[in-house]
Amino acid sequence: MPPAPAAGMQGYPPYSGPTAPAQMPQQPGYAPQSQPGYPQPAQQGYPQQAQQGYPQQAQPAMGDVTQQFSQMGLGPNPQEYQVAVLGGRPQLSMLDEEPPSIKLPPNAQCVPSPYVICPPSHKRSTLNAVPKTDKLLKKTKLPFGLIITPFKTQEPGEEQIPTAPEIVRCRRCRAYINPFVQFVEGGRRWKCNLCGLNNDVPLYFDYDSATQTQKDRWKRPDLNHGVIEFIAPAEYMVRPPMPPVYVFIIDVSYASVQLGMPEVVGQTILSALDSIPNVDGRSKVAFIAIDSALHFFQIRPDTTEPHQFVISDLEDVFLPSPKDLLLNLNECRAGIETLLSRLGSMFKDNHSVGNTLCPAIHSARKLLGNLGGKIIVMLASPPTFGEGKIEIRPEGKDLGTARESELLRPQNTWYKNLAADCSRVQIAFDTIFFGQQPMDIATVSGLARHTGGSQLYYPSFMASREPEVQRFKAEFTHHLSANIGLEAVLRIRASKSLRMTSYYGNFFLRSLDLLALPNVTPNHSYAVEVEIDETLTAPVVYFQTALLHTTSYGERRIRVSTLALPTTDNIHTVFHKADQVAIASLMAKKAVDRAIVAKLEDAREALQHKTLEIIGAYKTECTRSSSGATTQLQIPRSLQLLPFLTLASLKHTSLRSGNNVFPVVRMTAIDFVLTLPAEQGVQPYTVPRMISLHDLPAEAGHPDKETGQIVLPPLLGLSAEVLSPQGIYLLHDGHDMFLWLGRDASASVCHSLFNVQDVRTIPSGVITIPDLSNGSDTAAPGFEVNFQVKNIIGRLNGLCGNLWSPVVYVCKEDGEALLRLMLAQRLVEDMDTSAPSYQQFLNQLRDKINRGNF
Repeated sequence: MPPAPAAGMQGYPPYSGPTAPAQMPQQPGYAPQSQPGYPQPAQQGYPQQAQQGYPQQAQPAMGDVTQQFSQMGLGPNPQEYQVAVLGGRPQLSMLDEEPPSIKLPPNAQCVPSPYVICPPSHKRSTLNAVPKTDKLLKKTKLPFGLIITPFKTQEPGEEQIPTAPEIVRCRRCRAYINPFVQFVEGGRRWKCNLCGLNNDVPLYFDYDSATQTQKDRWKRPDLNHGVIEFIAPAEYMVRPPMPPVYVFIIDVSYASVQLGMPEVVGQTILSALDSIPNVDGRSKVAFIAIDSALHFFQIRPDTTEPHQFVISDLEDVFLPSPKDLLLNLNECRAGIETLLSRLGSMFKDNHSVGNTLCPAIHSARKLLGNLGGKIIVMLASPPTFGEGKIEIRPEGKDLGTARESELLRPQNTWYKNLAADCSRVQIAFDTIFFGQQPMDIATVSGLARHTGGSQLYYPSFMASREPEVQRFKAEFTHHLSANIGLEAVLRIRASKSLRMTSYYGNFFLRSLDLLALPNVTPNHSYAVEVEIDETLTAPVVYFQTALLHTTSYGERRIRVSTLALPTTDNIHTVFHKADQVAIASLMAKKAVDRAIVAKLEDAREALQHKTLEIIGAYKTECTRSSSGATTQLQIPRSLQLLPFLTLASLKHTSLRSGNNVFPVVRMTAIDFVLTLPAEQGVQPYTVPRMISLHDLPAEAGHPDKETGQIVLPPLLGLSAEVLSPQGIYLLHDGHDMFLWLGRDASASVCHSLFNVQDVRTIPSGVITIPDLSNGSDTAAPGFEVNFQVKNIIGRLNGLCGNLWSPVVYVCKEDGEALLRLMLAQRLVEDMDTSAPSYQQFLNQLRDKINRGNF
């Protein structure tokens, strides 16, 4: 038997293979990489790059020497280094552009693979060129941080994340091997790109002992991909992988019954049973109904009839039947279906006004024990029993005053402390609120915020309102069907001299660099601020994120993403490589966090002050009018929309001033700002998309012949000036949609959209756009606009990951004042009672910068 060749071990010959493959094969779904000596075709999806990781677009012919300097980042790309003058209408189409290009030095990666750059949808830096010193960073006033989406769902058409069965880590910093390591000593050892330690190359890198054949190390997924998943071995488990477990705590008090909530909730869960992750048949569910007592439901596998236990002694809660309350979804399916189908009728005559949420949570913890799981709390009334009892605080007189900030803080620490305890035993919470009865969401929402959960709110919910019911059913079904990660921890590592300082999102911070996530929700994002402790001497710095989790099908995995960023000592490069979408997202997350822990007014002032500092720093350091007054403010094209995005955040529900935003609405908006990825959080949630429907291009609403994606019409400015009395417009902010009808809107377009003969018969308020396609994939004769609009709405919802199922509000030009106000609050360019118009805001910024008053 021939000996197994290996590297890095005494007694074995050194690695004698090639130092790098000549050319990696192109794979579908990824853009090719630019490498010296390797041809690269044009590819759509990323901006022009002269370095590996981003596709290269067609560019004018250039000499070899010039091209080499450009690839090394020494030759500026004229488009990337453009300077804009602040003024005029904001170009909202820029929000759909890719971030500034990441230009790495030649040979920064060990394999010329097209997949080594971490996609911005997984990890996005505010700066794509990192200052070498903290002094330079502070001179720019730019925030340095990351927006991380560690458990991003791959959308249809996206390449699946590759899997590697073998884990190779640095002995010192415990970083995972990645495309940016270096092989030294003839390939026997690899040098960690984060800490610089030389590590032995494992035997199995080059030899398969099972088949006794040579292996090509350069084809390893972990050396070719910036995002990868490892299948974790037994040493990464402290117990067998847990199954998906869901405990539903459902409010059945009088307030809930009046809304029809038990009936709708029961029917929704019933229809979603097949969507709950249950690949291996281990998923478990339990149901606890609450009013002034606790209602447990026992279901045995051999029966279809549930048995109800009512516990009214709340001083020392016990489980009436510990073994038959947590139900296997497969074994007890018939009984579960019976219970859910009867849930509404069981409590239809209930007049109890109490709410025993706190004892119910204690019971759920006992029920789950050390197994862990998710507790989904569904409330229509405030908790009235136990340590977490809520005292309703008067709201109206404090709205719009300095005392309003007090309403955003929890009135007790019971929920936060409970969440911290539950996090240690892998229990997470989702909180869902119904109706408009005061429930002090600021206090109860601590359950979700400190366990990595989600928060939803349906203020207009009533069983008789079909659009609201359909919204809840669609969103809750999507939520239940998500392939969540279980018993997860998230660790972020960085190159030497870089340090993470602050974190934002829904999690429990277990240590300085470890986030505990009992359940990790797909597409939830987390923001982290970074500081530079010492001068960066390396040409590239690295951030590596590792999410250790259990999949919903019982496999322990580690998703690792590695982001490489070049360093620079040129302040112009720092500014022009700044990512305005990531900056706006980080600044918004910081602001809403400050609104909770400090004051709303402090959060607004800090947000505006940071924007002033950034523009002022660029004027001082990078323009000719560094010390004098100027009539026009200049800013890099990469930051051209930053003032507009700041104004949009100031006008958003999460930070809007005035006395018309109730705490429950503001807290729900704050939760979305904290958890949404940068792309969705900025647009459409903060900056809505608005399009005209009366003059749709012929191709709009139809699949593109090349990509297959639905073509969207051009975006309009967010101003009432673009609204014509003859027009029909759609505004989409993700959560809601507004259909604006001018007083002289075209009757033919309305007929093609709604199938009505008279425009005046279209009611104001919530409507459902009818489906007039007759079930076909083409437009029915005479209803082309309806077909286009339905497809456009589907595409817009898809851009939000189908997180929401928006309700459509018809707002007429001469219609109800409240609807017109709701729409006007989303027209960011216009002045309203909460903030100035965009042009006024720019003038204020210019005047303060000229006076040095910031």
